[in-house]
Amino acid sequence: MEKFNKANMEVYQMYLESNKARNYETLNTTYRVYESNMKQYMKYLQKYEGNRLLLSDSTIKNCVSILERYINHCREAGNNNQTINNKLTAISSFYIWCVKRDLISHHPFMHKLDRLRKGAFDKRRESYFLTMEDIIKARILMQHNEKDFDIQSRLLWELFLESASRISAIHNLKLSQLDLKNGYFSEVREKGNKIVDVIFLDNTEKILREWLEKRKELNIDVEYLFITKENGKYRQMAQSTIRARVKKIGELIGYNKLYPHTLRKTSINLLKNWSDINTAAEFAHHSDTKTTQEHYVKAKTGYENRQKILQIRREKGLI
Repeated sequence: MEKFNKANMEVYQMYLESNKARNYETLNTTYRVYESNMKQYMKYLQKYEGNRLLLSDSTIKNCVSILERYINHCREAGNNNQTINNKLTAISSFYIWCVKRDLISHHPFMHKLDRLRKGAFDKRRESYFLTMEDIIKARILMQHNEKDFDIQSRLLWELFLESASRISAIHNLKLSQLDLKNGYFSEVREKGNKIVDVIFLDNTEKILREWLEKRKELNIDVEYLFITKENGKYRQMAQSTIRARVKKIGELIGYNKLYPHTLRKTSINLLKNWSDINTAAEFAHHSDTKTTQEHYVKAKTGYENRQKILQIRREKGLI
């Protein structure tokens, strides 16, 4: 387990306990992400900034410069602007709490450090959809490379694509929520503290049964579906690990930057093509079809639109 500066960890633990009391429902979603991002920042302070204290006079005074260096560090590590903004939000949330608790007199970078604009890459990451050929190709290649793509990676792939779930829901899946006979996980907490059912179909069910059997053989007693082993103990798999596994599968089929959200978009878009926008919106847990249409449905090409018009005209006897 990584060791952090004791003083930094103590004050941050106070922050987490405070938020646990006020926002218990989001403890395992929003604040779990915040904790991960904040620990990355503390690790940076420890390694590259002379083991700075989060609340020292020097850190507060020079916070903007420190964070500008941290932003550059994150960029060099491959983080895009949206990811970096999320990290800054976690840090800012901590300092807002510190001001309220009179641990510091003022927020050290509010109104002094602008949020990064969404860059071309951030927009591009949302703009593509996988094809059925991509999906099948990944499935086959993983089956032939069990050393690099274990049963949990194969299960993640099928479950994301069959359920169209957000990463927050997949991350929070528990065995106690599983209804294997009827093919879904019930009352799963996801983004925005929303409670949803996570469905799955045949491909997921087959691998899921394998995984449950393997867990029995290994005597794994952890409530979460997706797990990792650290220091000899099994624990819930982190969202960052889930993202890394999806990214690795993407590289297998020629996508250097593949995200869980791309799998969600692909699943929703395929369902819309097979059915209609209302069914796709309901499947995506969207409150209306506008969000589904604007962000989750692939725009038709000129050729596709022309073919559709020709088909309509034929059906009407116009040609």
